[in-house]
Amino acid sequence: MDNPRPAALRPHFYVSTNLLVTAGSVYAISLFGLHQDYFFLPVLVLAVAYALLYFVRQCRDGHSHFHIDQSLSVESLFRRALARYLVWLVVLYGGDQLYQLIPLYAGPEHDSTHQFFDIFLHWYLWLGLPYFALTLTFKASRTEDFYDPAVRFIHMGKQMLLRTLRGDSTHSIFYVLHKPYNRKVFLNLLMRAYFIPVMVEQIIPTAMNTLDLLYRQLTDYQWLTLFFMLSAMLWLLDVINAAVAYTLESRWLENRSRSVDLTPGGWLVCLSVYFPLNEVTSSLFTFAPFVASGRIDDLLIGSVTFFYVVKVLELGIQVCHIYSDTSLGPSVANITLKKLQTRGPYALIRHPGTTTKLLLWLVQSAIYRKFWTMKVLFGYFMWGVIYVLRALTEERHLSKFAEYQAYRKKVKYRFIPGLF
Repeated sequence: MDNPRPAALRPHFYVSTNLLVTAGSVYAISLFGLHQDYFFLPVLVLAVAYALLYFVRQCRDGHSHFHIDQSLSVESLFRRALARYLVWLVVLYGGDQLYQLIPLYAGPEHDSTHQFFDIFLHWYLWLGLPYFALTLTFKASRTEDFYDPAVRFIHMGKQMLLRTLRGDSTHSIFYVLHKPYNRKVFLNLLMRAYFIPVMVEQIIPTAMNTLDLLYRQLTDYQWLTLFFMLSAMLWLLDVINAAVAYTLESRWLENRSRSVDLTPGGWLVCLSVYFPLNEVTSSLFTFAPFVASGRIDDLLIGSVTFFYVVKVLELGIQVCHIYSDTSLGPSVANITLKKLQTRGPYALIRHPGTTTKLLLWLVQSAIYRKFWTMKVLFGYFMWGVIYVLRALTEERHLSKFAEYQAYRKKVKYRFIPGLF
């Protein structure tokens, strides 16, 4: 059932769309003021922009596995849309209740996660049914029907009910849940349940930090203020794109998870760099960028000129890193395969995001004396090992797909062109 999927868009489509939405969001927030009820609006706007790009391509090219279905009767359309609406209503409400019951998410620092679910559920009650009706009409696909989580839940429920009525054993009844394409649904939901708070809770502080730097009164350090403002804007761009990828999965975004890593090792090396597990990782291995104090006296070379030169280099590497990440559009999500990007930086090396991130951390921290201690050097090395392992486990997962095998033959180097 895993038919060939439409390729990812060109990187500049994702990056330019993301840049326009992020810049527009910063302007709108500064113009109208940041209200807590609207903190998720930039993510929704970016998702709509991506959806329009995909829909235009679908209508223009005509070879997408999505199509416009005009043969559905009103009765059939309503029945199918209602079934999906009710299943997802149960899933979303259950997720909201789960976050409220888990002590880890009980503190005020997680208010934005609860607020996100409250807002999303409120609008879902009104717009969910027409959304599914439009989706089934304009984004029809037999492949998507098979892998649609709502359809899988309905299918599993029917199978378990039939086996129960038939008097089958408990093992036979629950064996339905062990089938690979059913397990994938639960693992995908588990992945999203883990990452939604991680992504949602970065949006407000990142946006407010950007605005604070944008409107801070410039002093003698105006160039440094400009650097921090540009850097914050780039991180905001990255956060908004990642929030789309991790919180929203839709036919309109063409980011259905085609496969989920089933290995504990793959999950461990991925989640170890995200909250809350990254706190354990940081306690074991010093995170090198923490030595960056911004004080001239702490530098290896106590010169303002040297500091500015390094900051310009750092900003350039950050641009490359954010460009690599956002080149994946709404498919940038760990532990899964959605769309495969083979252009832009991914035409040079297979893991440009890993290379640029490790290089960025090195430039941020290596100019400080404290970096050149055994503890910090070892910490940087171990964080590097973790990120390399993430890339290797990702390749192990993706290599079972013929398209990735072809991509590996075409792009031979993982991290450094011509070397590694």
